[in-house]
Amino acid sequence: MANEANFLLGVKDQVDILQDELNCIRQLVRDVDSPEEVGNSQLQILMEKIRKIVFRAEDVIDTYILKVASLNNEDGNFPAGPVRSLDQTFLIQQVGKDIQAIVTGLREAFERLQRYQVPRAIAREGPSNDNNRPKQAGNYKVLTYAHTDDAHFVGREADIEKLVELVTGMNYSGQRCCQEARVVAIVGGGGVGKTTLARKIYKDERVKDHFSRVAWVTISQHWNTQDLLLQILSQTGAISVAERNSLRNWSEPELVVKTHGFLSENPHLIVLDDMWTPGAWDDICDALPLNNGSKVMFTTRNNDLPSHADLNCFVHKPTLLTEEQSLELFKKIAFGDEDIRATTDDFVRLGTEMTQKCSGLPLAVVILAGLLGTKRTLDEWKQVSKKFGSLLLKVKGPAHYGKSVYQTLMLSYHDLPDYLKPCFLYLAQFSEDYVIESEKLIQMWIAEGFVPGDENPSEEVAREYLDELICRCMVLVKSHILFTEFDGIRLHDVMREFCIAKAKDECFLEVHAPSDRRVGTSRRVSILPGVNFIPTDQHSHVRSFIQFGVGDSSTTVSLQHFKLLRVLVLFGVDTHDGYLPETLGNLRHLRYLALTYSKIKTLPKSIGNLSNLLYLEYTLHYETKGETLPNVLWKMKQLRHLYFNGKVMFPEGLKLHTLTNLQTLWGIKGTCLEEEMERMGPNLTKLRITDIKSQRLLDALFQSPCVTSGNLVKLDLRWTNGAELKSMEPLYNYCQRLHYLYLMGKIREDCPLHFPPSLVGLTLRYNRSCNDSIAAVGRLGQLKTLWLSSTYVGAEMTCDVASFPQLEFLGLHHVDNLEEWRVEEGAMPRLKKLYILNCPKLKRLPEELKYICSLQKLHVTNMPRSFFNRLFRQGDKREYEYRAGAADDRGERGEDFHIIQHISRVVFREVLEDDEDDKAKC
Repeated sequence: MANEANFLLGVKDQVDILQDELNCIRQLVRDVDSPEEVGNSQLQILMEKIRKIVFRAEDVIDTYILKVASLNNEDGNFPAGPVRSLDQTFLIQQVGKDIQAIVTGLREAFERLQRYQVPRAIAREGPSNDNNRPKQAGNYKVLTYAHTDDAHFVGREADIEKLVELVTGMNYSGQRCCQEARVVAIVGGGGVGKTTLARKIYKDERVKDHFSRVAWVTISQHWNTQDLLLQILSQTGAISVAERNSLRNWSEPELVVKTHGFLSENPHLIVLDDMWTPGAWDDICDALPLNNGSKVMFTTRNNDLPSHADLNCFVHKPTLLTEEQSLELFKKIAFGDEDIRATTDDFVRLGTEMTQKCSGLPLAVVILAGLLGTKRTLDEWKQVSKKFGSLLLKVKGPAHYGKSVYQTLMLSYHDLPDYLKPCFLYLAQFSEDYVIESEKLIQMWIAEGFVPGDENPSEEVAREYLDELICRCMVLVKSHILFTEFDGIRLHDVMREFCIAKAKDECFLEVHAPSDRRVGTSRRVSILPGVNFIPTDQHSHVRSFIQFGVGDSSTTVSLQHFKLLRVLVLFGVDTHDGYLPETLGNLRHLRYLALTYSKIKTLPKSIGNLSNLLYLEYTLHYETKGETLPNVLWKMKQLRHLYFNGKVMFPEGLKLHTLTNLQTLWGIKGTCLEEEMERMGPNLTKLRITDIKSQRLLDALFQSPCVTSGNLVKLDLRWTNGAELKSMEPLYNYCQRLHYLYLMGKIREDCPLHFPPSLVGLTLRYNRSCNDSIAAVGRLGQLKTLWLSSTYVGAEMTCDVASFPQLEFLGLHHVDNLEEWRVEEGAMPRLKKLYILNCPKLKRLPEELKYICSLQKLHVTNMPRSFFNRLFRQGDKREYEYRAGAADDRGERGEDFHIIQHISRVVFREVLEDDEDDKAKC
C-alpha cells in the first residue's frame, strides 16, 4: 500500500493515516500468530477480523486507483496532475469516507488487542523480532545448495540393503537371495522418509545394473493417467520427446497397450511415488507387466493399498532414526562444516534435547535443524526450544503426519520473518512435485509487492529471500545448472500440505482440485488440471490467478471479474476459439502475465493498455499455429522482461525502443527489428535474437547500446547464411559481465576469437573454426560448459596442458572432419560429463582421458561400430551401458577400455554399422 501511495492523488493524507494505523497494529498481529498464542480462540477470531479490515483497505485503494486511471486518461496511465472533474471529486470524497471507516475499525481492534494484554508478548525476546527488515546480502549465503530430495540422509543402511535384495533378488556380495517380491510397498506417515528411501533404492548402482529400464513417476492425490503412462514410456526410452508430444492424442487404453508391449520386452523397475488411493493403481497396473523379472515399488501413507495392489506385496515400514542418528543429521544441517557451535556443549545439549522430541522422523529433524541454523546465539536456541516444547503440548497435527512433524512445521513457519511468510505461502499454488523456476518465482513475488525495491534491486532482494527459505530447509532445490547456483525448487509433499492449509486459513490462497468445487474468499486462486473454473463476482478481490491446462479440452477464460488482478498465469490453457478476450486490457493492476505452452493464437490488441505490466511471457504450444502479434508492446513502458518462443509471429517494424526499463528480451526474431536493432536498450541483461538474415542487422546489434553498455549477462544470437560475424571485439571490450554466450552462424575466417573472460557457458554452432579457436576457448578460466556443434573444420584437435581449468561439461556434436583428438595431461582437470554425438571420422578417445579422475559420465550417440569396438566388444548391439564396479561383467572389453574404466557411467546410443556410417557422412 505504501508503494501505491505515490499514485493516490487527492487522498494521500488519508492513506498516510491509514499506513500509521497499520504500523501500530503490525506488532500485535504478529504476536497473535506466534506459537505461544496457539489455541487462543478469542485472539484468533480478532485476528480474522483484522485481516478482513486490512483486505478491505487494500481493495479500497486498488479500486480507487483503477477508477482514477479510467477517468483521467484514455491510455490508462495514472494521473500526473490534479483531479478536477465532478466525477473525480465525488470519487475522492467516497474513498475518503471508506478509509476513515477502515481507520476506525483498526483503532477498535487495536484497543481490543490491548485489553487482551497482548503487550506481554511484545516484551518477550524471541528469535525473530527483526521481522520488518530483510536480512543483508550474504547472511543467508547457500554454499552448496544441498537441500535436495536425498541430500540429508543418515542411517537406514539395513533398510537399503533389505529393499535392494527384494528388488533385485541379489545380496550385497552379488549372490542370489531366496526372498524376492514383484511388488514392494514402502508405507508410513508423512515425514518418515518414504520418498527419500525409495530414491536411494532407485539410484543404487546394483539396481541400475540389474534392470535395463527404470522410471520414476509421482502419483499424488490428483493424477492424470495419460501423463503417467507417457512419463514411463519416455523415461524407459520407448519414445522420444517429439513422440511424447504426438502421443498425447492417444486414448488411455491405447497407451496402456503400448506401455505394456514395450515393458514386456525388458526387465524394468517402475517406482510410483506418493500413491494415495486404489484408483491410481487400478488406472496404471495393466500397463506394468510383472512376469519377466520386472518389479514395481511404490510409496504410500495408505496401509490398505499394498494388499489391493498385490496379495503377495511386500510391505516395508521405514525404521525411525535412533537418537544418535537424529543428532548426526541435526548437526549436519544446523552446524555445517567448521562451525564452532558443533563443539560447544550448551549448543549440542540443546540440540540433543530438541532432536529427541522429533521422534526419529527425518523431516522433523531437517526442518528443526534448518530453523536453528539461522540462529547464532544460545539465547535464540533456548527460545526455540521453549516454543517447540509448548507446541508439542498444545497442538495435535493431522493423523497422517508423523508425530512431531506438524509441530515442527508450525514452529518453522511462525519463526519466519514477516517478509518471508507471504513468499512461502505463495508456493502452495503450484501442483505437487511441480518444479518452480526460480527466476519466474522471483518475478511473481515482485509483481505481488512482496519485495521492496527502494535500496537494492528488487530481483537481488528476492534472490536473498529464496536463499533464506532454502537455508531454512523449507524448500528443496530440485535442479542445478552451471550458469546459476540453482534453477528450480519444489516443496516436500508434507510441507506443501501444510503450506496449502496455512494459506487457506489466512485467506491468502486457495487451490482448486478436480474433486473440489468450492468458492472461497482467498486473495489468490490456483486451478489444477481437470477443473473448469468459471469466476463470478465473488472473485473480484482476487490478486493472483494461475490455471494449469486441462489436457485436450478447452476452457472459458473469463476476466471481467478479475479487475484487481496482479498476476495471471495460464499454463497450457486452450480457449474455445483460441483467443483471449479484449477485457484483458482492463486489468490495469496486472504486473505479471504468463501464457506458457499456450494454445492461444495471439494476444488481444488491448494488451497495450497494461501500463503497469513488468513481466510478459508468451510461448506457444508446439501444435499451435500462431497469428501475428499486435504492434502495441511499445505502450507498456514499465516492462522489464519479455519472453517468447519460436512459434510466435511478430509484426514487421515491431516497436520496442520506448521500453527503456527492459532487462530481458528473449526469443525475438531479427526479421521484425529492422528499425530497432541499433536502438536496443542499455539496460538489457538477457537477450536472445533468432532469424537475423542481413549483415546490416548483425553489425547494428554489435554497435547497439545493449552491447556497449556492458550489462549483458546472457546473450543468444542466431543468424543465417546471409550474414557473418566480422569482429568479436565489442563483446570482448564491453561485455565483461557476460556469463552465457550462444552463437549460431558463420564467423568470418579472419575474425580473432576474443571471448569475454567472464564466460561460464559457451555454445558455438555452425561457426567454421580450427585449432586456434580451441586454444582461445581453452584460456577461459571460468568456463564450465562448452558445446561445439558443426563448428570445427579441422581433422585434428588439441586441448593444451592447463587449458579448460574449470570445464565440467563438454559436448561435441557433428564435428564432421575430426579424426584425431588429443588432450594433453593436465587439461580439463574438472571435467564431469563428456558427450560425443555424430562425429563419424573420430577414430578413438584421447588416451589422456584416463587421467581425468573427475569424469563421471560419457555419453556417445550415432558413432561408428569401429569406435564402439575399441571400448566394448558386444556383437551387433546398437545400445550399451557400462557402470564402473557393477557386479555383472557382461562381455569382452576392447583395446581402449582402460581409458574409460574409471568413469562411473558410459552410455552408447544408436551405434552405426559401416553402411549407416557412410550414409551419415554423406
